[in-house]
Amino acid sequence: MVTTVVGGRREQRTWARDALTDAFVGFLEASWAHSDAMKALSVDQANPGERAEEHYAEMRSRLTRLRLLASAQVLEAGQELLRRQRAVQEAPPGAGREQALEDAARARRRVVAAAKREMGL
Repeated sequence: MVTTVVGGRREQRTWARDALTDAFVGFLEASWAHSDAMKALSVDQANPGERAEEHYAEMRSRLTRLRLLASAQVLEAGQELLRRQRAVQEAPPGAGREQALEDAARARRRVVAAAKREMGL
């Protein structure tokens, strides 16, 4: 009986860690893809395009998973990155968009740092 309970808890911790890793990786991959899609737009294009919207939607989906699995500190960092990515979409082409992309990159590094702390790395 004891080994069943211990084994079940170990499996649950393994599942939670794997799910958290998947959520972090998916969130960050969508963020990088969103920034890449925005960089690929020509200077005179203000509309972010369908690809950028898809990546942003994926970030929102992954952030929902992080809400269920991660600490408040991770969630705050993730929400900030999501806001920064939205600012990239809303920024005017040119210098404004470049600054917004730099801000998003800084926020992404904070998410990576928070993820590493969360996972004990």
